[in-house]
Amino acid sequence: MHIGVCHSVTLPGEWEEAIVEAGALGFEGIELFLRPNTMAELMDHPERAGALREAAKRAGVALPSLALVIFGQEWRLSDPNPNAREATVEKVRIGIQRCAELGGKVVLLTGAAALDDPPAVEAYLTSLRELAGTAAELGVRLGIETGYSADETRDILARVGSPWVGDYFDTGNAAGRGRDPVAEIRNRRGLIFQMHVKGVRGTDLDEGTVDLTGVSQALRETGYDGWLMLETRASDAPREAARKNLATLRQHLGV
Repeated sequence: MHIGVCHSVTLPGEWEEAIVEAGALGFEGIELFLRPNTMAELMDHPERAGALREAAKRAGVALPSLALVIFGQEWRLSDPNPNAREATVEKVRIGIQRCAELGGKVVLLTGAAALDDPPAVEAYLTSLRELAGTAAELGVRLGIETGYSADETRDILARVGSPWVGDYFDTGNAAGRGRDPVAEIRNRRGLIFQMHVKGVRGTDLDEGTVDLTGVSQALRETGYDGWLMLETRASDAPREAARKNLATLRQHLGV
């Protein structure tokens, strides 16, 4: 397994600044976040990908994934309106392309459909199926971060029917919904592409809201060997908080 850190949430600031900080703190990689107010800088300027890749090389860190946290009222993969949905799909296609240009292998997709809204679910499935082709062409996998249970996630992914679309699991989000992250990991065997690691509502890992020892055991039992992205809140001292949480995570993983 590899340990990385999330830009924006855990290491705030400009992309290049966060990349340098990640390397200085000893993380193996960093996940860059695209939000509505920053997405144009990378989406509309492909040359930025090359500059960020060079910055990561200098810092000695990988750029394994790109988080597309751009979904809302304007951009929805689950939008039943065909024109709006197709515009969102095209926006995500560009995001997948930029991830590939960064050297990344996983795109995080938020904005899952509510399961009690059948038209939204069908639109969401259609979007994911269409994007799976682009993902396969570029060698980038799509990880959906949702509020779904393990069984619901397995059902949605089976209906998508592509090995290029999988689960992006989050320990803190699962625990915050009253689920046991350890059991969820076991029940998601073979589905998880990548993970966010944090406590409930982004709290520090040493606060005990997530059973890290159990999480470590479940990861080994299920054969997971991908990236674990630290996504604890930055607090008033982001560097110190990230260093502390990295040490806690390493302690429980035994690495």
